[in-house]
Amino acid sequence: MVVERRQAPRYSAHVSASIKVAGQQGTLAVMVEDLCVLGCLLEYAPMLEPDQECEFALTWKGREFRTLAVVVWKGERNEAGLKFHHTDHEQHALLRAMCNEFLEKPLVRLPEGEK
Repeated sequence: MVVERRQAPRYSAHVSASIKVAGQQGTLAVMVEDLCVLGCLLEYAPMLEPDQECEFALTWKGREFRTLAVVVWKGERNEAGLKFHHTDHEQHALLRAMCNEFLEKPLVRLPEGEK
């Protein structure tokens, strides 16, 4: 038996975004590799660490999505996973619309017991 680990479809975005880390000055430019309604995968973000709170902003086709996020993991190649939280209804609807404009990634199934 295989178990699906995703809670929402992911989309190949490959778009630039910005991050404002709580307690730090200025914003950081980042590249979003994958995007979904729950969070995103950043290609390269060596300045981020797990459990850091930040504000995420993405502008796409003249529309700006903005929400609070937390870094939930960091990979060996300095990629980082963000989980969006406290996203208001209007911004969440905007994110859904943006996601629909990107190519959906195929599902990845894991053997039972691996999550």
